[in-house]
Amino acid sequence: MSIDHYLPHTPQEREEMLKEMGFGSVMELMAAAVPQALWSKRPLNLPEALSEEEVKELVSSIASLNRSDFKIFMGGGAYDAYAPAIVDHILLRPEFYTAYTPYQPEVSQGTLQAMFEYQSLVCRLTEMEVANASMYDGASALAEAVLMAFRVKKKGYKVALPKSLNPLWRRVVETYAHGLNPEIFDLEHNPETGQVKLESVEEALERGAVAVVVQHPNYFGVLEPVKEVAELAHSKDALFIVAFDPVSLGVLEPPGAYDADIAVAEGQPLGLPLSFGGPYLGIFTAKRQFIRQMPGRIAAETVDAEGKRGFVTTLQTREQHIRRERATSNICTNQQLIATAVAVYLSAVGKEGIQEIARQSIQKAHYLAEKLVATGKLELAFKGPFFREFAVRHKEKPAKEVVKKAAEAGFLVGPELPQLDERSFLIAVTERRKKEELDGLVEALSA
Repeated sequence: MSIDHYLPHTPQEREEMLKEMGFGSVMELMAAAVPQALWSKRPLNLPEALSEEEVKELVSSIASLNRSDFKIFMGGGAYDAYAPAIVDHILLRPEFYTAYTPYQPEVSQGTLQAMFEYQSLVCRLTEMEVANASMYDGASALAEAVLMAFRVKKKGYKVALPKSLNPLWRRVVETYAHGLNPEIFDLEHNPETGQVKLESVEEALERGAVAVVVQHPNYFGVLEPVKEVAELAHSKDALFIVAFDPVSLGVLEPPGAYDADIAVAEGQPLGLPLSFGGPYLGIFTAKRQFIRQMPGRIAAETVDAEGKRGFVTTLQTREQHIRRERATSNICTNQQLIATAVAVYLSAVGKEGIQEIARQSIQKAHYLAEKLVATGKLELAFKGPFFREFAVRHKEKPAKEVVKKAAEAGFLVGPELPQLDERSFLIAVTERRKKEELDGLVEALSA
């Protein structure tokens, strides 16, 4: 099948256009526009063309080389969580799937309502006062939170980042803020508990940090003393930014309860599949007093001239909508599709569902941790409390070898934790894991 099959113009129409321009062929047209020095002197090294059916068979044969039977215990920011069938059923409706970003503040009522419902659900989940209509992912949401803190405080570009922060998220923060040449203070963690050292927070604040960031649970899975950190930050007129696990809020206090100024998260565990890194969702919430400095968009509920319920974009901070120097974000793709998936998920599972998912995750994770320690070959890297993810250390073998052997047995664990030592790695447990899978992993890692 030739490429003509996919072109909208017939050969006769193309000939007419070429004739009108004074060319006898497409190659003559190209020769008039592209200098001869840029032309290839040899044929392209490409295989013979295949038919549509042959291409389908080839791609299917390549795809069949992938294994899909792994039991996933990997963590580090993306998790093998269950997504109810209703999520895709709603998401793939053409009204949502093909909709684009609403540029005018009052058009696209369906999309605006979806934005409003998503924001409302996120605020209920986090007990924060305002939420935007999402960011690209958790890492970029955290980076935007740091930049927002700089704008709010107007006291320079100094921020405290914990060493227990997801290293990939940290790199994104550093990249986003690179042009400001920020001063970044490292927050140390206690080598026994894995929790951030409060004296390290105090030192960063004394050195002028305008914002303190804490991941809760942190990259090692350990729960942080968020209330104490918030109090320390506020005592020095600094903002407290928390990066949280949304599923953990089924059992843990939400950011609003411990006075977080800005709270961000990766929304992937809320109904989004593991899909080679995305597209994912950046959850972004803050206190109402900071709303004018928030990135992204905010949709609100109103009434029209006839008193009927309606929705409108009340905050658009993109440079296309306002003066460039006042812009606080460049969010532009229709990230709302992914936010809609999360809104459907939260609506479907509800408050009791989130609590049950969190309870199952924490109980299964602690069961697995106890079983692994009981083998005598592994130990927990930290003594601090954890939610559903924890760092383990093999007493003899390097983590790289253990992770590889586990994969050969059908279990994905990791990632490795070279920032601790060569024998440590992460294990995460979601509500999808069954008891026989937990026991199977224990057997595989102790073999």
